[in-house]
Amino acid sequence: MNGGTTPSGPRVVGPAIDHVVVLALENRSFDHMLGFLSHPEPDFDGLTTGGPHTNPGWDSGTRVTAEPHAKPVLPIDPDHSHNAVMEQLALRNDGERMRPTNQGFVTSLERKGRGLAQPAFGGLVGPFLDWWNHRCGPAHPSLRGMGPLALLCQPPSQVPVLSRLALEFAVCTRWFCSLPGETWPNRNFLHAATSDGEVDIVLRPYTNRTVFELLEEEGTTGHRKTWHIYHDDTPQVWAFPHLWDTADRHANWFRLTDFARHVATGKLPAYSFIEPNHRPPLHTLDHDPLIGTPDVSNSQHPGNNLVSPDAYDSIVTGPDADFARGEALIAGVYEALRSSPEVFARTVLLITYDEHGGLYDHVPPPVGVPSPSGGSPPSWTTRLQHSLWYRKADAFDFTMLGPRVPAVIVSPFIAAGTIDTQVHDHASVPATLRALFAPHAKPLTARDDWAVPFHRVLTLAAPRTDLPDLSAYADAAFVPGAAAQGAAAAEFPSTTGEIPPYYADFMKQADFVGHHLIALGEPEGSWPSATAPLHRAVQITEAFTAAARRHREGGTDD
Repeated sequence: MNGGTTPSGPRVVGPAIDHVVVLALENRSFDHMLGFLSHPEPDFDGLTTGGPHTNPGWDSGTRVTAEPHAKPVLPIDPDHSHNAVMEQLALRNDGERMRPTNQGFVTSLERKGRGLAQPAFGGLVGPFLDWWNHRCGPAHPSLRGMGPLALLCQPPSQVPVLSRLALEFAVCTRWFCSLPGETWPNRNFLHAATSDGEVDIVLRPYTNRTVFELLEEEGTTGHRKTWHIYHDDTPQVWAFPHLWDTADRHANWFRLTDFARHVATGKLPAYSFIEPNHRPPLHTLDHDPLIGTPDVSNSQHPGNNLVSPDAYDSIVTGPDADFARGEALIAGVYEALRSSPEVFARTVLLITYDEHGGLYDHVPPPVGVPSPSGGSPPSWTTRLQHSLWYRKADAFDFTMLGPRVPAVIVSPFIAAGTIDTQVHDHASVPATLRALFAPHAKPLTARDDWAVPFHRVLTLAAPRTDLPDLSAYADAAFVPGAAAQGAAAAEFPSTTGEIPPYYADFMKQADFVGHHLIALGEPEGSWPSATAPLHRAVQITEAFTAAARRHREGGTDD
């Protein structure tokens, strides 16, 4: 199907799907990554037609235009807290309800740069935290003139892998993140079709039922307990402890490098979720490397691609940077599948991003969508912490999606140039898995009950033989990252450079996992020797991986 809306009913033709693979990268909007892609089909809703695609500037009366001049790096990580995203969406009353206009991206980033976007806190010690933030000021000097960077988009030449796959397979022009908010709540929708009421990152155990458990308990014969999570850093999906607090489930966690081997040996499960490496590059903002700490991240998070404002104009990044490694990761996953045609013919791959990261998109997200129902009550420790302090966020009813993000669907049964114009959000992942592997299972929430499955674009009667070769981009996708992880654990320097604030949440979660491993009696769970939080997170990740390997029969990675 070329250049049309995906069918609203079940597929009439296409393959039997035995494997679904989802790769979710970090914090990039659709327009930022694909807006200037020259797609031959008129249904492709990018920035090369229509318009004008502008935002009001910081100064009254000025307009900023979206342009394809983005770099892989930024001097500032755009704000993507819930309140900031609501500012970026700039809701207006149309006479019936409040609707987003997407006219606040420039002012939001300018506010962040000028230090005017400090969070506000509630709870008993909230006023003290507010006073402390006001007294200390922003973490960086005031940076003026940052706002227009939010509307700079990647030229297709800078994202050759994602661009080629979007042209050669199916690109979704209406895939939105699940809520206007940060990474963790949006990733939770990928797994549980709910964020359990959260709009920002809240560190706590989440006990919502996930699609992994649904597949175990209600999957059809041949698909029970066939899921893997591939990672090689502190994964966000650790936030669901029920997925690793028993030996059987813990055994389903593998190093990222194992994915290609499982494809090649026919051991791919029904569902594979791939989480990129989030660990920040350990170098100065001017990219002077810290000896002994190889860069391994490949998430494309803007916070992993920061340079100093003075260096931004002249800096040139190469294949050893996080942004390029993200492209290599995409290419590596694709090439692992392409190299095994029999497996690929029974597989559908989704490449997407968890949220937009504060970067511009011109398509306002839908309103009036179903709000997830149910949820687990927070633990007493969570309630205690919330009574002491919490970050304030505007009230939100979960009936509006977040900004649009890239989503590319890959299969030999997809015609080149396919455009999927159906509205999707991250709950389409559990909706697709239910449709394929557990058709009689009840939805996890009202959101995945509403969500449209994404496998309906597989409409060809026979697999294609003209699949693009992206192997030139995939050389560093897996093995170098795994080798670097082992080296990093042994060669930590005495200083680690500036760690992006977002990664503090991953380090805190690693500590929770470390304590939990000890409580579960895992022999690998002795408390790490490292005192620095980042070093400790790496050691906990290695202990977790070693325990998973032991839980597999014979202690192997099969």
